Amino acid sequence: MKQIFSFAAAALFISVLTVSCGAAKKAVPAVEGEQEVALVFNEPKYRSDKDYFRDSQSGISKDLSAAKKVAMQNTRQSIGAMVEAQVGLVVDNYTSNEQTGSDSSVGNDLEEMGRTVVNSQLSGLEIVAEKAFKLPDGSYRYHVCMQLSKDALGDALEEAIEKDAKLKLKVKKNSFRAIYEEVIRK
Repeated sequence: MKQIFSFAAAALFISVLTVSCGAAKKAVPAVEGEQEVALVFNEPKYRSDKDYFRDSQSGISKDLSAAKKVAMQNTRQSIGAMVEAQVGLVVDNYTSNEQTGSDSSVGNDLEEMGRTVVNSQLSGLEIVAEKAFKLPDGSYRYHVCMQLSKDALGDALEEAIEKDAKLKLKVKKNSFRAIYEEVIRK
């Protein structure tokens, strides 16, 4: 009797488990008046890859040139934040791998130099694509996708290290570039 009861309980447990895991999911119904919006520059060719940091932003204004200025500034800020985070990872990995020990000034100097290089590189962003729309109220919406070459950034970082006498002595150029390539190309 005990054996039959435990067999029945196991069968019931398995059937409940199978039914509960296989329940079909219902599609989320659209809210009345809801419309899907096509995103501008949302294709893979407008996203960062192993060669470029890319981003796209938009700006709205009654004046087309002001809308363009806002969109470009937003894109610069976005790419700048992205690049600074990556350069910070490179510096952290370099200082960890090279075990600079008690000389923490190398990491601080590299971070400061990295910020300076990133800021100078942001002025040279390339426009990948741009679109402008005139809105019903007469204002303009401007979309822009911009990019920064990862090779150019790496070269600029190396050049800045070469120009800084203190960093030139303390930073192993080949090791720094190898870590840069490993972190940035992901």
